[in-house]
Amino acid sequence: MPHRDDIDALRAVAVSLVIAFHYGIGGISGGFVGVDIFFVISGFLIGGILDRELAEGRFSLLRFYERRVRRIFPALFAMLGLAAVAASLWLFPADLQRFGESAAAAALFWSNIFFAATAGYWEAASSSKPLLHTWSLAVEEQFYLVFPLLLWAIKGWARRGRLMTLAVMGVVSFAASVWAVQVTPTAAFYLAPYRFWEFLLGAVCASGIAALAPRHDGWGRRYLGEGLAAAGLALIAYSALTLSAASAFPGLGAVLPCLGAVLLIAAGADNTVSRALSWKPIVFLGLISYSLYLWHWPVWVFASHLLARAPQGFEITGCAALTFTLSVLSWKFVEQPFRCKAAMPRKPLFALAGAAMAAVCLFAGAAMATKGLPGRFDAKVVAIAAEEAPRAPERCFGVAPKDVSVQRLCGIGAEKQAASFVLWGDSHAEAILTPVAAIASRHHRRGLFAGSPSCVPLVGVDRYDVPECRAFNDRVLAMILRHKEITTVILMARWGKAAQGTAYGNEGSGFVAIGDDEAHAMKPADNAAIFARGLRRTIAALRADGRQVLLVGPVPEIGWTVPQVLARLELEHKPVVLPPARQFYQREAAVLPLFHTMATKKGVSAVFPHQYLCQGGHCAVRKDGIPLYRDEHHLSAYGAKELEPLLDRAIDPLFAKVS
Repeated sequence: MPHRDDIDALRAVAVSLVIAFHYGIGGISGGFVGVDIFFVISGFLIGGILDRELAEGRFSLLRFYERRVRRIFPALFAMLGLAAVAASLWLFPADLQRFGESAAAAALFWSNIFFAATAGYWEAASSSKPLLHTWSLAVEEQFYLVFPLLLWAIKGWARRGRLMTLAVMGVVSFAASVWAVQVTPTAAFYLAPYRFWEFLLGAVCASGIAALAPRHDGWGRRYLGEGLAAAGLALIAYSALTLSAASAFPGLGAVLPCLGAVLLIAAGADNTVSRALSWKPIVFLGLISYSLYLWHWPVWVFASHLLARAPQGFEITGCAALTFTLSVLSWKFVEQPFRCKAAMPRKPLFALAGAAMAAVCLFAGAAMATKGLPGRFDAKVVAIAAEEAPRAPERCFGVAPKDVSVQRLCGIGAEKQAASFVLWGDSHAEAILTPVAAIASRHHRRGLFAGSPSCVPLVGVDRYDVPECRAFNDRVLAMILRHKEITTVILMARWGKAAQGTAYGNEGSGFVAIGDDEAHAMKPADNAAIFARGLRRTIAALRADGRQVLLVGPVPEIGWTVPQVLARLELEHKPVVLPPARQFYQREAAVLPLFHTMATKKGVSAVFPHQYLCQGGHCAVRKDGIPLYRDEHHLSAYGAKELEPLLDRAIDPLFAKVS
C-alpha cells in the first residue's frame, strides 16, 4: 500500500483530540473519540495489507506478528521503563503497588481487562493511574490475535464472501456494544468484543475500496471525494464537541466518529479537506502519533501527583511541551531504528521483546511483594498516604433466600437479632457503614446495608451512566416494604453530584444525567427538579408504610485526593489550604433546603455531617494530622469514626421509639 499523508493527518487529528480531552484544552468534551478513529485506521491499514498478502499467497503469521512487535513494543516498553523509574521515585506505596499491577497488565496486553475489573474509566481515581491509556493497545493486540486467523481461514472465498463475513461479524459486535452500554457500561468501554466492530469497519472499508477502485475514476470520483471528506470531518468535529464523559459510549455514540473516519479514508487524498490536513506539520504529528499517545497520559498523571493537583495554565503548556519532546525522541531513537530489519533481525527482536515483558513483570512483582517500597518515605508521610487504601468491607451475616435479588445486602450490628433498620445508599453510605454498625451494636440492633456504587436512593429515577440503579432501588424498596420488622430507613448518598448534574474538582466537568417518568435531564440544571421528585417519592413510599426515615446530609466534596495531597505537602513541608465552606454550600444549594423541608414532616429527620466538618468558614480535611477522607469525596475510616457521635445523636431517638 502506498504511503498516504492524509491518513497520517487523520492520525494527527485523532491523537490531538485525545490529548485535548485529557489536558482540558479547548472544551473538547468528546475528544476520547480519537481512540475510536485510531481503531478504524488500524483496521483499514492492517485489513488492506493482509487482504493483499492473502490474495497474492504471501501471508505469514510469523511475519505479521514480527511487524506488530516492531511497531508496538519498542516505544511501549521505553515508556513503561521510564514510567517505572518515575513511579519508584515519586509514587506513594499504595500507588506504586497499583502501578506495578497495571504495568504487568500493560506488558502482557491485558490492561483493558485489568482496568475494567478495577474501576470505571470516568472515576476520579483515573487521574492517578499513569498507565490507564494502555487499555486501547490491549484491545488492538487482542483483535490482532483473532483477525489474521479469520482472514486466513476464509482466504479461499470470493471477495464478496469475505466482505460479507467481516460485515456480519461487525454487526454482531456493534449490536453487542449497544446492548452492553446499557447493561454493563464499563465492560462495553474496555473489552475487545464490544470494540471489534470499529476495526472491522476499517477492514471492510479497505476491501471495499480495493474492489471498487477500478470501476470509479475521473471527474465523478474527485467530486465524490470532496463530499465524503467534508462530511467525514464534520462528523468527527460534531462528535468531539457534543459527546462527553456522561455520554453512553461506545455503542451508538461511537457511530458518528467511526463513520467520519471511514468517509475521510474513503475520500482519498485528492480533495480539499485531505490536502489541507496534509500540511507537513500535521503529517509529522501523525507520524509521531503513537509516541504522543503513549507519553501524554503518564506526563499528565505524574505532573498532577507532583503538583498535588491537576496542572493549570502554563503548567498544561509545559506538559504538552514535555509530551512533544519525549514523543519526538521516542519516534526518532526508539521507533525508527526497530523498524529496520537489518538493525534488528527477527530472532533477537523476539528475544528482546520477551525479555522486556519479563523485566516489567519482575518489576511489578517486586512492587507488590514489598507493598510499594514504603521505606522510600518518612513514616509519617507513609501513614498519611496509607489512608487512601480501601478498607476491608464490613462482614455480612447472610440474607434470607427470598432477598437474594437485592445485591450488596449486608447484615450489620447485633448479629443475633432480626433486622430492624436499613442503611440504603451508594458508596458514601458504605463509607459510614462502620460507625452505623457500631451504633447498632451498642443499641443491640441489627440492620442491613443495601448499597450500590453511584446509585443514589431515589425511587423511580434513572442515572443514565449507571443503568442498573433504578432496578436496584426498586428491589431495595420492595425488600423493605416486605419486611414489617424493618421500622427505620437511613438514606445516605453523594447527593450533590446527582442534584447538580456535574462531577467535581479533579473529576472534570462531565454531565451526570438523570431522569424519571416525567422528564429526562437535558442539561445539568434540569437535575435538581428530578432529584427533588425522586427524594419525595422515596420518602413518601417509606412513610406510607409507616417507616421512620433519617436523611444523612451531604459530606463535603474536596475535589482532590486528600491523602495523596496531604502526604505530598507533608513531604515538602508546605501548609494545607482548606477548601472554603462557601464552595460546599454552592455545591449543595439544591440539596440542603430540600433536606431541611423534608425533615419538618412527620416521621422524617435529618442529620448534617457538614455541621462537624465545616466550621470557621472552611471544611476540614484532616484532624490530628490524619486524613478525614480516603480520596476526593469519600470519608476515610478515621473520618467516618469522627462522625459517629453526630450520627449516634440522630439515630438514638429513632431506635428508642420502637424499643
